[in-house]
Amino acid sequence: MNKSPNTESRLNKRWIVYAFVGSLIVLFVVVFFGAYLDIGASRKQMNGAKKYMDSLTDKDIQAWIQRTQTILKNDAPVEFTNRDVPPDLRQLGIRGIEENADEVDYVWFGGMDNTALAVERLSNGNFQVVAVYTPYSKKIIWPKR
Repeated sequence: MNKSPNTESRLNKRWIVYAFVGSLIVLFVVVFFGAYLDIGASRKQMNGAKKYMDSLTDKDIQAWIQRTQTILKNDAPVEFTNRDVPPDLRQLGIRGIEENADEVDYVWFGGMDNTALAVERLSNGNFQVVAVYTPYSKKIIWPKR
């Protein structure tokens, strides 16, 4: 049962078409379920957080520092702790509060695309506020430089 070169060529072309169509189907499924699973909303949430953090005034920053001082004073953990998010912060879109010994992170979006406002008590007692847009993009917003 020898196959002619012409038959093998047609079989190879057929498998190429099958692979191409299969790739298109997989791409369609990924895009469809990506939209269905609300991946775009996460980007919207992250962009909203960035816009909020970039718009903070000195007065707003002082309020964040005072909130952080209260948290650290009342419950300064030795290790990492998650706190419940109060309703006023939920309205801003904040989904979590992560607390360390000298830092509180107000998190809009966690995980690999971490988006948060990090308020850290420095060794001299002053505070530094950092807008964390992603793990690779952040900006110190207090003290002003």
